[in-house]
Amino acid sequence: MKIKFKKRRGSPIIEEGLLLGIAAVAFSIVLSIVAGVLLGLKDYYTSMFNNVGNSMGNIITQINNILSQIAKWIGIT
Repeated sequence: MKIKFKKRRGSPIIEEGLLLGIAAVAFSIVLSIVAGVLLGLKDYYTSMFNNVGNSMGNIITQINNILSQIAKWIGIT
């Protein structure tokens, strides 16, 4: 019985195939994790820049209102 199992020539090829399959699965898992993190960072920075833009617009509007009120008090307009 031992002689029959020792003469297997296909086992290294099967082993290499299994290792390549495991490596492909591990690579796809790592790639999906990295893609998820990058998409999350993209969404974060996009929302952050939109919020900064909106805040700057609000600040400019408030400064314009203040200057308009000062101009009314002085009698310029």
